[in-house]
Amino acid sequence: MMAEELAASVAGLRAWARGSYAEEAAVELLARAFGGRFASSSWPWVRPCDRSGWFWLDPGGIWAGAGMLSGGERRLLNVVGALVGGQPLSDLGGTLAGLDRRNLELILAAFAHPGGSHKEVLLIITDGEPSFQRVGPVVDWPPAVDRMAS
Repeated sequence: MMAEELAASVAGLRAWARGSYAEEAAVELLARAFGGRFASSSWPWVRPCDRSGWFWLDPGGIWAGAGMLSGGERRLLNVVGALVGGQPLSDLGGTLAGLDRRNLELILAAFAHPGGSHKEVLLIITDGEPSFQRVGPVVDWPPAVDRMAS
């Protein structure tokens, strides 16, 4: 897989997901986990859109095509599928318990994103004067550890 192809897939997925917090979270999870390799258009769940250069995530492709992967990879992809497809995770405790720290951090950030906490602002009134302060996400995306995560 060429780095340029992967970067194009991630950019196309991000363009497709923009504006839907759950889909944004799913795409970021794919782009940041496992070096971003599961965001490549070579996987059956990354499908081309009618719009040139865009891709979309097919949750059915995730559930059908992830069987040959490791347990941790399948757990993470099940979360991606749940975020995009709206299907509940059947064993959330088992999913989270079977992850390494890095992927657990990514999933926690992905769970926080659809709630919109990254856009939350507080109204603060000091001496009768209102002001606003961004508070940031409940759980922020961890720092990038590779090129695809940025």
